[in-house]
Amino acid sequence: MAQSGNGAAAFAGHWRVAGVAVSDTGVQALADNDPSLMGKRLTFSQARLAWDQPPATRDACVSPSFRRLATPAPAGLRPQLRKLGLPRPTAFAIRCRSGSWGPGDRPVVYRGAGGVLAMPWYDGGVLKLVRK
Repeated sequence: MAQSGNGAAAFAGHWRVAGVAVSDTGVQALADNDPSLMGKRLTFSQARLAWDQPPATRDACVSPSFRRLATPAPAGLRPQLRKLGLPRPTAFAIRCRSGSWGPGDRPVVYRGAGGVLAMPWYDGGVLKLVRK
């Protein structure tokens, strides 16, 4: 299931939300490129994964570690990843020594070509992150 992969150092840096994708089916709380999330900034470091400005959520991951997963993105998530320009990204599980990050108890971030990231977020949104 999991393979040794890049740790937190490979993701370290300042990131900006450059896109938001939601499912084309059903009722959604967010919209594609939702203005409530576009341009928000976050920082990944070996010490912490957190939003730079006061967030709408209390998510903060202390001492994050990243582990490459051998499994592809779930079928239900692939349309949003394609919308964001990540047709076949590599999945990495995020584990927090303390705190939490995003919806669910097993957060995942997806890395595409050129180091662009996609991250499932609340309300069915998937965030496209680019280095700032």
